[in-house]
Amino acid sequence: MKKIALLGILLVLCACRARTMRQDVAEPVYDAPEVAQTYAIPEEDLYRYDISVKAMGDDYVVYEYADVRIDKVATLASAFCFETNPGKKAYLRDIYMHKNRRRRATFDCVDLATQ
Repeated sequence: MKKIALLGILLVLCACRARTMRQDVAEPVYDAPEVAQTYAIPEEDLYRYDISVKAMGDDYVVYEYADVRIDKVATLASAFCFETNPGKKAYLRDIYMHKNRRRRATFDCVDLATQ
């Protein structure tokens, strides 16, 4: 019984340590406040320690994320496409696991009615 209790305590400590390590290396979604104001995304939707923008163009955006469902990331991509390309929707091009064990998703802003 003592072994099981010690093993449980050890697992809880390891889980807490892993969570704090992940937060130390995360980047905010939008580094500059003027970018966050440009795209009018509320502060509570930024998931500051879980989603970050890695690349941004006129018709695409790349997000890196961890511990977040893809539909939350898609909401941010949809807002990006709405602000930069009116009339176009966010279309998921690909998702892959990056070397730091976080996922990267690429969204294209396309008009699906003309495709």
